[in-house]
Amino acid sequence: MSHVDAIPFSGMLSPEEAAASVSGSSLKDKSVLITGGASGLGAAIGLAYAEKGAYVTIADINETLGKEHAAKLQEKGLHAQFITTDVTSWPSQVAAFKAAITFSPTKNILDIVVACAGVFGDPFLAADEAAVTLENDPPAPNLVALQVNSIGSFYTAKLAQLYLKMPSSTPRSEPPSLILIASLAAYFDIPLMSSYTSSKYAVRGLFRSIRPLFADRGIRVNLIAPWIMETPLVVEWLKLFDAVGAPQGDSKQVVTAALRFADDKSVNGRAFAIGPKRILDLGDDVEGGDGGVVMQGFYKTELPGWDKMADGLKGLMGI
Repeated sequence: MSHVDAIPFSGMLSPEEAAASVSGSSLKDKSVLITGGASGLGAAIGLAYAEKGAYVTIADINETLGKEHAAKLQEKGLHAQFITTDVTSWPSQVAAFKAAITFSPTKNILDIVVACAGVFGDPFLAADEAAVTLENDPPAPNLVALQVNSIGSFYTAKLAQLYLKMPSSTPRSEPPSLILIASLAAYFDIPLMSSYTSSKYAVRGLFRSIRPLFADRGIRVNLIAPWIMETPLVVEWLKLFDAVGAPQGDSKQVVTAALRFADDKSVNGRAFAIGPKRILDLGDDVEGGDGGVVMQGFYKTELPGWDKMADGLKGLMGI
């Protein structure tokens, strides 16, 4: 199907190009919705966007943190609001999208959506896991990571497709944008984190499948895949990573990438790896070997010795 609003994909960026800063000037007066925006990476992205003059709607299930973060932004004279949102609920997300639109300066447009809501979930195996018997049924696994990360992101993407192109009397100066937050766990194997890894593979699959659909309709979509870094989501896991000498990523690099994807209308259909050392375009398309070429070199240049670190993590967990 041909669409008059269709926009092209951009080519793969070099490490220097991927890490380049942008002014963020185009964010002024833009209407932005960030799911999972009350803390961690979502909060950092929201602050950066608001400082550039955007009208930021923070959608999160944590009402206390969400209200606190919105209040801090408002105290700085920035445009921010909070709406309690359960991303696993379609009606709840619909309400968040509507709130973001009516919060815009013109009260009728949405420009940027960041799907950042996420949880870590439980390991696939536990050291104290009981053996099964015919008399006692095993408990069902915790699926919260799949529900929040996979289903929640799917809902966000579908609503972005609808509301980013909602008819409006306000003319657009550039294409609207969806930014999906996945994880580097969707690009290499971390067996202990199966529910989290599976859920982030789903986000990556969503990105790849909707990328041409969004481009045909004049919506940019890009993906950020961070390495593990200090956020409320992974406090306990960071202790284990530190114990085996595994490096951490830098949330400032996530903000750099989020600003780039929001501000630079020439970038479309790209997936960026964040950390543990630098920002890299993953080449997650046919031309880039579906991310394989970059990831082959990743272990050597960005994460040397990972095999031993992974074995150390298993040992610490008694597996």
